[in-house]
Amino acid sequence: MRAIPIRYASALCAAVLLLLVLPAAATATATQGEVDAAVAKAVDYVRGQQDPLSGEPFGFEHGSFSSDWVATSLATAGVDPADVRDGENPSLQDFLFGDYGTEFWSGGAGETFTTAANYERATLVSHAAGLDPARLTAGVNFPAQIAERWNPSGPGFGEAGTTNTAFGIMALKVAGVPAWALSPVASFLRKSQHDDGGWTYSGATDDVTRAEPSEPDMTGAAIAALCESGAPAYDPAVAPALAYLQGLLVDATGAIHYPFGDNSDATAWVVSGLTACGIDPQSPAWTTPSGKTPIDHLLSLQVPSGPEAGGFGYQDTSEANLYSTQDALRAIAGGVFTAQPQSIRTPPTVGAGTPVPHLLAIELAPGNVRMCKVTAPVGASLAAVLGAAEDGSDPQGCVTSFELSGGHLHSLDGVEPENADEAWMLRLDRGTAALAGEQPVGFGDVVSLRLGDVSSGGGSGPQGPAGPTGPAGPAGSTGPAGSNGAAGVTGPAGPAGPRGPRGERGPKGAPGRNAGIGCRAKRQRRGGRRIRCSVK
Repeated sequence: MRAIPIRYASALCAAVLLLLVLPAAATATATQGEVDAAVAKAVDYVRGQQDPLSGEPFGFEHGSFSSDWVATSLATAGVDPADVRDGENPSLQDFLFGDYGTEFWSGGAGETFTTAANYERATLVSHAAGLDPARLTAGVNFPAQIAERWNPSGPGFGEAGTTNTAFGIMALKVAGVPAWALSPVASFLRKSQHDDGGWTYSGATDDVTRAEPSEPDMTGAAIAALCESGAPAYDPAVAPALAYLQGLLVDATGAIHYPFGDNSDATAWVVSGLTACGIDPQSPAWTTPSGKTPIDHLLSLQVPSGPEAGGFGYQDTSEANLYSTQDALRAIAGGVFTAQPQSIRTPPTVGAGTPVPHLLAIELAPGNVRMCKVTAPVGASLAAVLGAAEDGSDPQGCVTSFELSGGHLHSLDGVEPENADEAWMLRLDRGTAALAGEQPVGFGDVVSLRLGDVSSGGGSGPQGPAGPTGPAGPAGSTGPAGSNGAAGVTGPAGPAGPRGPRGERGPKGAPGRNAGIGCRAKRQRRGGRRIRCSVK
């Protein structure tokens, strides 16, 4: 863990002082009952804005951060999007399932729409709505389409910046991409942190941009991504960000101050970030001397009456704002930027042999990760998937070469195990890692490959004969004589002794008369090259 930079010291001290000066009687003014009532009113408002015939949420549009986010808010509030409907008409889940399978999401609408941020949002929304974002249709796999925009210069997704990076981490975590594949992306997010402890939309890229003031909403998203990836609240990047946000608390309202005016969206994003880091936004540390918290600020912006009652305004209660409503509802209900689904819709059936996109993640060395989208038939072997990636992946160059030996993956992109205790390991979706070989890859599977340690006997080479069985344990003692004078029965045998040592590997046979010797150079994980010769 790296030390906290000196430039963050003042912010951290300010946070500590804030805790010390808070009066003991300062408590949140919003009770749990008031929060629950506000959540219920917001849910009623959202339901009332749905198109009764199609199930479409209010204000839905393609591109930007649209109102499909509301599915995450409803799920956080315990409402299943599959149940948000008018009678027997299509539900919110039905609408999203139908829309996400169109050309707008398969890449047919042009580069203006097909940005990393859109696929990241749709992944988080799909998950909360009970849809599998990797198995929407045979041609739509949101996580794979995020990987298609892999940017190795970050590394990250699409145009380098806080938004694509933070939401990419959260989206691919939901999709089952392993932590090691997201670790270098999180490292890039840390490097884009500003001097004041926060983040901006584009992130810091040099000393000049690093000195610029941060934005609280993007800081909330950034700490959510770091904490969702495993960072604790005392992490060297998260702690200064919390200090920065605490310094923005508005005493009279509990709002998180925003440069262009305090508003519900910025405060809600910060609350979701705090929640992701396990921090109660109504705890003493987030209560102002006047007894206000960020939750109080959000509740103060809920429209109290009229046709828009229950919705949330952006800066006042004159009218409900669709973005503010979905953000505030999710925040006060205790959610992050997605939610666990209330129910799960069965993915469509796609026949064996149908070409489908997959997300392929490869770690060539610690921190050296590649991601891409590769299209291969359902049920194809791992070798066939790697062959398809070698022929053409998005982005290109994900797989440049591979070699199988004895039915197991021996070399990938010129990198091979360095000793007998190491091997290429494969994980499909969230399954257990196993020796990479000829495993079939199913519809929408995330394919993750990295070198790892193998257990005894788990290598790819032949195994020697088993050692001799250890000696049997001693016999049990004779039992006592029975009451009729007869001899007692013999006690049970003791447990078997430990297994004997592993036998030596048998001698290798001599080359045949037609054998030849071939040599080639191999690139190693830690640099350098090694010459390997083999009899063929």
